[in-house]
Amino acid sequence: MEFKINAYAPAASKPLGHGDESGFEFSKEMLGDDCTAAINFDRLQKHPQTGYIMFEYLLCEESQKVTPYTSYPNRYWKKNAAKFLALWQTKLDFNATLYLVNYAKKGTKAENEVLLIKVLDMDEMGITKDERTQYTRTGFSEWFRSLNEECLSGKDELIKHIYLHKSVEELGKMVLQGGKYAGETIETVYGKEAGYLEWLKDTGYPYAKAAWCYLDKLAPGKKT
Repeated sequence: MEFKINAYAPAASKPLGHGDESGFEFSKEMLGDDCTAAINFDRLQKHPQTGYIMFEYLLCEESQKVTPYTSYPNRYWKKNAAKFLALWQTKLDFNATLYLVNYAKKGTKAENEVLLIKVLDMDEMGITKDERTQYTRTGFSEWFRSLNEECLSGKDELIKHIYLHKSVEELGKMVLQGGKYAGETIETVYGKEAGYLEWLKDTGYPYAKAAWCYLDKLAPGKKT
């Protein structure tokens, strides 16, 4: 059995660029002197097995007496308690892993010290339980790059994850964009020729993953 669809070529992904600070500056401009309700943190990524991972980077300035190895949030808790409590609240909401990373700027005396703090618990008085790992700059880079690699997801997997959160009814109402059934809903096509959806689900064409999820949810024993 062979099916043909109008020419749709999946776009190749590109590496993300550096963070755009203009959004932050725009937010500051719009709020003026108002206190922000935002919870700012540096990085959020999702691991396929362990779930969401949050990173907050804590810079140790060369003028400070502490270094990344000796600095610890509880030492300046009164100054930044609201920030760390907000991070912990977000960690709980996302059921995430929270990492605090002490580091120094490259070219400074303590540049080769990186302290990774995995926060396991905290209360209003400070962090009460954690796991700490001392790295060199190179050692942390190796760990971080390895973790990043494990968290990379292709476009198809991201799309599939989104559609898995839709119901059979929602997926069935989606309209195909190409091929002999262009303009018809997935539900209608399933009634006419289910084999077409079986073929479509393994292609890179628009709504292919919607067809995959639709068929998966209709499989015997699946909850819809």
